[in-house]
Amino acid sequence: MLNFYMLKTVLKFLLALALCYWLFTSGKLDFSLVTKSFHSGYLWLLAITFYVFHILINAYRFRVILLSKSKEKISYVKVLSFDAVGSFFSVILPGSVAGDVVRFFYYKKIDHTLTPPTIGSLIILDRCMGLLGLMLLGAVICIIQFSSIIAINPALISLIYTNIILMIGASSFILIIFSDVIPQESFLENLLNYLKKWPKLSSTLSELLSLKIPIYVLLKSLFISLLSQGCIIGCFWALASPFIPESVSFLNLFTIIPIGFIGASLPVAPAGLGVGHLFFESLFTMLHVEHGASLYNLYFIVNVVVCLLGVFPYMFIKHDLKAEEK
Repeated sequence: MLNFYMLKTVLKFLLALALCYWLFTSGKLDFSLVTKSFHSGYLWLLAITFYVFHILINAYRFRVILLSKSKEKISYVKVLSFDAVGSFFSVILPGSVAGDVVRFFYYKKIDHTLTPPTIGSLIILDRCMGLLGLMLLGAVICIIQFSSIIAINPALISLIYTNIILMIGASSFILIIFSDVIPQESFLENLLNYLKKWPKLSSTLSELLSLKIPIYVLLKSLFISLLSQGCIIGCFWALASPFIPESVSFLNLFTIIPIGFIGASLPVAPAGLGVGHLFFESLFTMLHVEHGASLYNLYFIVNVVVCLLGVFPYMFIKHDLKAEEK
């Protein structure tokens, strides 16, 4: 089983590197943009600041969600440390799921008031709220900027519809599965009857679907997500703005960035290596902007550098958990 996982991981890395190699040899990935961007060093500082605020805000959002179910008052610093370690593993292992698995085991160790399915459900909800915030931000800006976006390229209307559909899908999923607004009894009963041949899966889903989060917690989390995603898009814009023509505004980027980040988060390679580059190359082409892969590469560097700093809380947390076990 372990050998299969290692083989799958190696294949994912090879696929990511193959995509990067193809983008580079075809002239779509221009590493010279990195050195050119250093001439505007203050933009790198601004981008890193935006990204750090994104991490700080995300940790606050998960603490809000966590405290709605946990009887233990876990401190913000501890939640931030766990998030930082999760981000560290997300950039050294394929996909953001690896970081969530690490967070799951940490919370399982320190919070005995929550069952494993509940912890997993809260982490899933946190991810869904982040996605909803991103899609809502994109959908609203796209509607406001509709005429401006269509003037650039009528084909972008498909991305606008995709943003809106994903936003509706994410919000519906959260309301049906997690909120205390919509009754779930009949839905849960029918689902469990269908899954009664698999008792372990049935019991896990039963606990997941019975997780009722107050609507005010969900609304607060959504507002926090809007701030967080605004920071991440600000980070991207700070780095890419010197290389984007004046005909494309900051608000126009909301058409492509949500879809691009979703594509980059697919569990194929660490931090969206290769996959994110390919997605943004195609998406920026629709905005008539060249070297989309190179622009994503600037963001990729900030993402990796900041997330790698999570190795420091990882060392301290590992030491503290060993001390507690003794």
